Amino acid sequence: MSKRTQNAPATRMTCFQCGRDTFLLSGISVEGERHGEIFPVLVTGYKCSNCGFQTVDNRQGEQLTRLVSDAYRAAHGLLTGAEIKLRRTRLGKNQQEFAEYLGIGSASVKRWEIGQIQDKAMDELIRLKTDPDAARQNLRTLERQIPEPFVISEEHDFALTIAAGSTQYYESSQMHAQALAIAYQDREGNIRLTDVGDTQGIVGSECIAA
Repeated sequence: MSKRTQNAPATRMTCFQCGRDTFLLSGISVEGERHGEIFPVLVTGYKCSNCGFQTVDNRQGEQLTRLVSDAYRAAHGLLTGAEIKLRRTRLGKNQQEFAEYLGIGSASVKRWEIGQIQDKAMDELIRLKTDPDAARQNLRTLERQIPEPFVISEEHDFALTIAAGSTQYYESSQMHAQALAIAYQDREGNIRLTDVGDTQGIVGSECIAA
C-alpha cells in the first residue's frame, strides 16, 4: 500500500452498513465473480472505521474489474491485460496497429487491456503473432501432422513426400533422373541421401512425381 493511501484522511460519507462514522481509504480484500468462479483480490477502496464494512466507488470498480479478470485469466492459462499490452508495445504498435496486425477491431484490444477476457482461440492467435517460440512450436506441430513435399530437382520435377509407415518408390516413365541423388527421412527422423537408383534404404518415405 502506498504512503499516500495509508495517510489518506477520512471521507465524509455515511457507512451503508452501520450508518455511523466515516469511511477510510484503504487497501481492502474483496471477491469478484467471473464465469461462475469467485476470485479474492486486493484493491484500493473504502472501509468503515466503526463496523469494518468495505466498498469501492466507480473509479475503483474499474481496478476491481481488471484484477478479477486477470485472476481468472491467470487461473486458466490466458494472457492478462498487462501481458497483452506488453506484447503489443514490444512490437512497437499502438492499439489500432496491433488490432490490424491481428485482423480484429481496435475496440477489442482496448477492452482486453482494461479487463475484458479474450477467448481461448484469440489468446492463441495473440501468442502466435507475438511469440517466436510459440510460432516455431506451431510450425513443428503442423509439419508433423501435414508432411510437406520436398522438391529435389526443378529440372526433372522430382518431389519427395515423407509418409510415415509407407515404403514406396516409383518413377514416372516421362522422368529422366540419371545420376540424381534424392533425400529421404528414415524412421529415426534423420535426413539421408541416396542415388536415385538405390531404393533399398528408403524406409518410411515416398518419392512421387511432382
